[in-house]
Amino acid sequence: MLEDLTPPVKAFPCRVRQIATELDESDAVIFMNAIENIDAWSNNGLAAELIKRGVQISEKTIRKHRNRYCSCK
Repeated sequence: MLEDLTPPVKAFPCRVRQIATELDESDAVIFMNAIENIDAWSNNGLAAELIKRGVQISEKTIRKHRNRYCSCK
């Protein structure tokens, strides 16, 4: 019954990857390091700090990317 079950094709980058491509190179590195550093940044804390700096992102978007539930992983 499930022999042909395959994951969906992920054609579009998630919001995290989209933001990274919109930032200049040094900011993109800082941004991605913060996204990957789950010990230093909670999802809510990181989203709040990014929003303060003009980067529109939600904690849900960060959580999905970190848990590999987004379209780019």
